[in-house]
Amino acid sequence: MKAKILIVDDVKSIRLALGGILEDEGYNVVLAENGYQAIEAARQTSFDIIFIDIKMPGINGVQTFREIKKINRDAAVIMMTAYAVEDFVKEALEEGAYAVVYKPFDIDKILSLVESILDCPHPVPHR
Repeated sequence: MKAKILIVDDVKSIRLALGGILEDEGYNVVLAENGYQAIEAARQTSFDIIFIDIKMPGINGVQTFREIKKINRDAAVIMMTAYAVEDFVKEALEEGAYAVVYKPFDIDKILSLVESILDCPHPVPHR
């Protein structure tokens, strides 16, 4: 079965670019433009991997991550940022985020990160 990936970013071009690349690789991708949409998506679907932008208006990425982890415990969460928000990065990693990636993205790095998560039985169990 194709892995399900959620991408949460308030910047439409980033959502579409990353989503398009991952879809081209054969993954099942859902896009959300804010934390509230992401939490709702996580209630409806069990994701294998979730990319969450740290800095978003409304509910930020770390708060979104906390809420999603209550719903979708098995998802590997990768935080994304274009800024030096070390406090948020540290907080997310302490709370169990799988990794942090910096924008602009190194697509090869992202794809190998996704593959390593899916190849490893933990933290994302294969269903």
